[in-house]
Amino acid sequence: MTNEEKAKWFDVGLKFALDGDIHIVLKSFKKGQKKWGIVNTKTKEVFNSNMEWEVEPPSSKRDEAFLIRTRFDFEQGVDLYNQYKMFAD
Repeated sequence: MTNEEKAKWFDVGLKFALDGDIHIVLKSFKKGQKKWGIVNTKTKEVFNSNMEWEVEPPSSKRDEAFLIRTRFDFEQGVDLYNQYKMFAD
């Protein structure tokens, strides 16, 4: 199984619905720390800390800046998305 295939299985392993096609998905679990991404499963975009949607590149193309922008603690991710929803509605 390639790393790309493993990442896909990991993504569907643990996710919670936020709103329609929007889910908070466990993206990594390293050294006891969980990092979550907010994903639009329909468009395959990920929400970032600038409150914008961006295309999530393949795992081999994700740099440190992308990971910092798009990975959150669970509560931080939910709070960020709720802020976005307040301004988007």
